[in-house]
Amino acid sequence: MLADRRNLSCLLPGILGVALLAAAGVNAAESRNATPGYTQDSGNDVVLTGSGDCLHTGEWKPALATIVGCDGVTLEQPIEVIAGEPSGLLAAVSIPAAAMFAFDSAELTAEGKKAIDEYRAQLRPDISQAYAGVIIGNTDSTGNPEYNMGLSKRRAQAVADYLESTGVDPRKLRVIGRGQNNPIASNDTAEGRAQNRRVDVVVIAEPRALDTIRFPSVALFPRRSAEITEQGRAVLEQNLAASRELLSRANYIEVVGNTDDVGDDAYNQKLSEERAVAVRNFLVKAGVDASKIVTVGMGESMPVASNATDEGRAQNRRVDVLVLGRVK
Repeated sequence: MLADRRNLSCLLPGILGVALLAAAGVNAAESRNATPGYTQDSGNDVVLTGSGDCLHTGEWKPALATIVGCDGVTLEQPIEVIAGEPSGLLAAVSIPAAAMFAFDSAELTAEGKKAIDEYRAQLRPDISQAYAGVIIGNTDSTGNPEYNMGLSKRRAQAVADYLESTGVDPRKLRVIGRGQNNPIASNDTAEGRAQNRRVDVVVIAEPRALDTIRFPSVALFPRRSAEITEQGRAVLEQNLAASRELLSRANYIEVVGNTDDVGDDAYNQKLSEERAVAVRNFLVKAGVDASKIVTVGMGESMPVASNATDEGRAQNRRVDVLVLGRVK
């Protein structure tokens, strides 16, 4: 079963109109190449003065002002909106909660583990070979909404824990609980409520299977920082206004931070995670349902361009907001 591929034709013109907003750079270059006229540190990054200006050498002259963020040089980086591609392979199964759990319980039964294995066999590709497996817990509307939210996440986590025990890399698993917020049938009947008590398992072979809003880091953050600038907030607000319908109809949103390969791997991983969290927090504060959002830091592991050039590294420093629609 495939996730619903939303028709973005009515949304993209408005989003792309905002996307043409250029990201005026206030960030220093992250370049491993020689930068004549500028002082560089041991990682070949341009050194900043205490006031945030790029430190010149005695050889500097205006003709050498080509480094983004130094001496008024800006980077024209548009925000991209990319429609998901069926060729990215996306598959899903919905497993009835009754097949896995006792009433009001989040502990998997022996029959439940067998049920997971049987449903998992329907998925292609297998989670182990995919980009990610999204585990989404759901309940009916009976009882307290807050309790239902917690139960749905505990059940989703139980499924994820079992998948991990079978050898699935836990870094591939994303776990969310939607409580009673994502019904697929009427809660007015016993049959409908039974359908709504379920765990959805969605396998994403490649990120391109999902709709993507791509923000260059230079548009949102100061150099080597996870604090969104005022300019970055304006960029997010304008794109949020244009894509609010897309985000509101989403069943799952993944905010992914990415860096280039300049510098320490561990530092890049941490920075990517922190930037993803910063964008997630902005979206939640702006009214996007927090229960459907997961943040992931990919560090330098998922480049979209060559890290051998300044231009390619600029493309790789980004935050992607991946959007999945309703599971059928």
